[in-house]
Amino acid sequence: MTEHLPPAPRPWTFSSGPPFALLHDGNPTLLVGGQVFNSASSSPRAIADSFAHVRRVGSNVVLSPVSWALSEPAEGAFDFTLVDSMLAEARRHDLRLVLLWFGAFKNAASTYSPTWVRSDPERFPRAVVEPKGMQAFTYEGATAKPVLSVFSPDLLESDAKAFEALIRHLVEADPDGTVAMVQVENESGILSDSRDRSPLAEEAWSAPVPPDLVAHVRETAAGSTSARSLWESHGKLESGPWAQVFGDTPAAEEVFMAWAIASYVEHLASRGKAIADIPMYTNAWLGPQPGQDTPGQYPSGGPASTVLDVWRAAAPSLAFLAPDIYVRDAETAMKQYSTNVQPFFVPESQLRAAELVRAIGAYGAVGWSAYGLDAANPDGQLSAALTYIAGLEDEIAAARLNGSVSAVVLEPGDEMESRRIDGIDITARGARALLKRMLLDAGVSIPDADLETPDETLPGARMVTAGETRPFALIAGTGDGGFLVIGRELTLDYFADDARIEIDSVQELIIDDGEVVPGRVLNGDERLMILPNDRVGAARIRLVRL
Repeated sequence: MTEHLPPAPRPWTFSSGPPFALLHDGNPTLLVGGQVFNSASSSPRAIADSFAHVRRVGSNVVLSPVSWALSEPAEGAFDFTLVDSMLAEARRHDLRLVLLWFGAFKNAASTYSPTWVRSDPERFPRAVVEPKGMQAFTYEGATAKPVLSVFSPDLLESDAKAFEALIRHLVEADPDGTVAMVQVENESGILSDSRDRSPLAEEAWSAPVPPDLVAHVRETAAGSTSARSLWESHGKLESGPWAQVFGDTPAAEEVFMAWAIASYVEHLASRGKAIADIPMYTNAWLGPQPGQDTPGQYPSGGPASTVLDVWRAAAPSLAFLAPDIYVRDAETAMKQYSTNVQPFFVPESQLRAAELVRAIGAYGAVGWSAYGLDAANPDGQLSAALTYIAGLEDEIAAARLNGSVSAVVLEPGDEMESRRIDGIDITARGARALLKRMLLDAGVSIPDADLETPDETLPGARMVTAGETRPFALIAGTGDGGFLVIGRELTLDYFADDARIEIDSVQELIIDDGEVVPGRVLNGDERLMILPNDRVGAARIRLVRL
C-alpha cells in the first residue's frame, strides 16, 4: 500500500487577504523582474548569460521555462539538469526563481511536448478545428504546428507524471526555496476555432455538463458572467448536454473549452501540490482584445476575462490566474484580473516602467515581470525602476499591506491626478510643463533635447521598445509622516484637511553599483524637480504639519 506523505513545506506562501501578500518565511515580498526568452533556458550557457543580465538590470526574480521535451526525452526517463543550472545561476545572482512548466500547451500549441508524444497521434490525438480565420503568429502556407487534444486521457496522465517528477526534483534540489512559484502550462487554449472538434471532444460536448459547473453557475450572481448569462438564456437547466444547457455558439463553446482546459491544469496542479506546498498559477493570453474579438482569434478556453469564474471553479489548486499584458491599454487588463478574489501578478508584460508602477501601486500586484528582460537596456528607465523597487522592497511591501501605496500614471492629455495616502491628499502634475511655465516667467527655458530617453531594449533586439515618455510615480507612505517616491517627470504637492503641510526634508536616493543608497539632501531650487524629467529617480520626502 502506497504511503501518502503530507506535502513538503515551502517558505513561500500567500496571506489570506485581501489585501493578498506573497510571504517568504512570513515576511511580505514583491517579485519584480522579468521572464527570459523562451529558448534562454535550453542550455547551461544560455541560462548563465540570461540570468546574469536579468540581475544586471535590477531584478529580484527571473521567470524561466522548463520544457517537457527537454525534461523527458524518452518516456519515463527524466533529466532535470537544466533546472539544476537555473537553480545554480539564480542563487549565484541572488535571484528568486519562478519556473514555467511548458508541458502539453504553450501559446495554444504543443511544440514543447516530447517527440514520443507528438509522434504518436493514435495515443495522443490532435485537436481538430474548423478554421475560421488566420491564427496569430502564423501566415498562409506556414508549416503546421502540433496542437494536442486536451481531452486525451493519455496526454493528461503523461503530462501530470512529468510535472510530478519536476516537483519531486524541486523538493530534493531546492529545499531552501529559491523557487518562489511554478506556472502550470502557458497561455493555453485553442486557436482558429472556438472548440476542439476531435472525436474525444465531440464525445465530451455531447455528454452532460458536469454537475460541479452547473452548481457553480447557479450560485453566480445573475448576469454577472458569460456562463451565467448563457445558462439563464437557455432556461437554467440543471442537466443536459452542453449545447442544451449553454447553447451552440462560440461563447458557449468557450465555456466548454474553459472547463476542459482548467480541469486539465487543475489535475497537474493538485498532483504537484500533493508533493510540495508551492504556490502555483497559470497565465492568460488576453481576450477579447483589439483585433481578437471572438474565441478562437484568442485562445478559446484559456483563462481569458470572459471565463475567469469558470477557471476558478475548475482549478482551485491554483493560487491565481495571471494576465500576459501586451496591449497598450494595460490598465483595463489589470482591472479584470485584480479583483481581490485572488492575488494579482503580471507574469508577462511589455518593457514599460509605468506599468510596473501601476501594477504594484494602483492594483496591489504581488509582482510584475517583463517578457524578454534578457534584452533589456541596463541604462533604461525600466532597469532603474526595477532596481529602486527591488532595493526598497521591504518598505514598499509593508506599506502595500497597510494600504499606504498608490501610483500615478499621466496618460497623454492628462494634466493632474490626485491620491490620498495616510490622511494626506497628494496632487501630481506633469513636471515638464509646470517647470517650463515657471522658468519662462523667470526668463529661461528647458531645451527639449534634455528630455530624450533611451530605448528600453538593447541595440539589435528583435523588437525595439521605446523609452517611457509618460510621467509616473510609485508613492509609498513610510509611516513616519513622510513618503517614498519613485518615478519621473511628476511634481507632487501635499495637503491635509486639518493642518498646513510643508516639506521638511528631501533625501535623494541614487543607484550605486546596483544598490540603492542615499544621495544629496535636496533643498532650494533642486526641490523644483525632485523626480527627474529625463530618467527614473527616487527620494524620501518628509513632511511637517503646522
